[in-house]
Amino acid sequence: MGATTSALAATDKVTCDWLTQALREGGVLSTGAVLACDERNNGAFNSTIVHLTLTYSDDAPYDAPRRLLLKRNLDIDWAVESARDEAAFYQTVMQIDPQPPSIVPCYLAIFDAQRRASSLLLADVSASHREPLTRDDLLCGDSIPDETALHQAIDALADVHAYWWGRPELDSVFPLSNWTGDEARFTAHVERRQREWQQFLAAEDTEFPDDLRPIYDHALARLPGLWHAGLGARMSTPRRLTLAHGDCYLTQFLVPREGVTAPTYLVDFQSATVDMPSFDLSLMLAAFCSREQRQHDDHELRSLRRYHDQLLAAGVRDYTWDDLLAEYQLALSILLFYPVWDETNGSPRTYWLPKMRCLAAAYEDHCMIGPLSHRPG
Repeated sequence: MGATTSALAATDKVTCDWLTQALREGGVLSTGAVLACDERNNGAFNSTIVHLTLTYSDDAPYDAPRRLLLKRNLDIDWAVESARDEAAFYQTVMQIDPQPPSIVPCYLAIFDAQRRASSLLLADVSASHREPLTRDDLLCGDSIPDETALHQAIDALADVHAYWWGRPELDSVFPLSNWTGDEARFTAHVERRQREWQQFLAAEDTEFPDDLRPIYDHALARLPGLWHAGLGARMSTPRRLTLAHGDCYLTQFLVPREGVTAPTYLVDFQSATVDMPSFDLSLMLAAFCSREQRQHDDHELRSLRRYHDQLLAAGVRDYTWDDLLAEYQLALSILLFYPVWDETNGSPRTYWLPKMRCLAAAYEDHCMIGPLSHRPG
C-alpha cells in the first residue's frame, strides 16, 4: 500500500495550528480554528495513542469534533510497516462516499517514509463505546464477552466483510496475505513457517508441552499440501476473498455502551490484507478460547451460524455454509503457527502459550477429528 500525501507532516508534538490544518484537510473545519487542546495518554502497548479534547473559536462549525484520538507508531520495523499500511487503509476509506460500515471516522492519515512516522487522527468514541474484552481478559482465559456484545461484534465483522467482498480495491490497493495469489507465494510461506519452527524448537524444545507435539507434527506434515487440498482454489478465486482485518481478536471491536444507540466499530487496521473471511473468524473465536469455551452451549457453532446468516443478509451470494466451514478449517491450519512466530519474535510465554494451546485444540477438533458439519449430533 502507499499512503496518500498530505500537506502536513506526521507530528511528534500536538499543536493547535497542526490540528486546525488537519481538520481542514479532513473536511470538518471549514471555518474557525482550534484554540486549545487537552491531552490524555492511553496505555496502548503496540502504538502511541493520545486522547484529545479540543476547544474551538466561536466561528467554528457547531458539529466540529470535540474529542479525537491521535495514533502514532512505535519506531520498530514491524510497527513502521504496519503504520504505513494502516495509513493507506484509512486514506482509501476517506475517499469512499458513503463511508464503509463499522469504521471509526478518520480525519487525517499520513505516513512519512523518511522519518518512519505516521499520524492518524480519528474520532474518539470512548465515551460512547467500550471493548467487549480487554487484552488482560484474553490472557487470563476470560475469552467470551456478554452475548449482546458478542453478537454486535459478529454482525459488524460480517458487515465489513460483505462491504469489501469483491470490491475493485482488493486488486489495486490492499496487499495480499502471505499465502494468497499463487502457489509460489504459498510455498515461500510454508518454508518460512518451517524455519520459524526450527527456531522455536531450538529455544523451547525441553519446555515444549508433550501433548502439543502430535498436533504440530500433524500440521507440519499437512501444511505443504494445503494448496492442492483446497486453499489454492479458494485463494485464486477473487470472488471468495474480502478485506480481512488480520488481527481480529475481540479486543479490536468497540461496542456501544449500555443505553447508547450507535454502530459497532472495528479498529486497528494495521494488518488488513486480502484474504478468506474465515481468517478473521478463526482469530476471533479460537485464538484465545479453550475447547470447553468453544463447545459450551455450542458457542463456536452458533457464532459461525450467526456470522454466515449476517453475511448473506448483507448481500453476499454464492458462499455456502460448507464453504465457510471448509475455509475455517484451512485458516486454523495456518493460524496454528502464529504462536510460533510470536515466540521467535520475542513475545512472552504468558502470551504465546495460552494462544498456542487454544489454537492447537481448535486445530485438533477441526483438522484431525473433522469439521463441525461432519460430527454426529
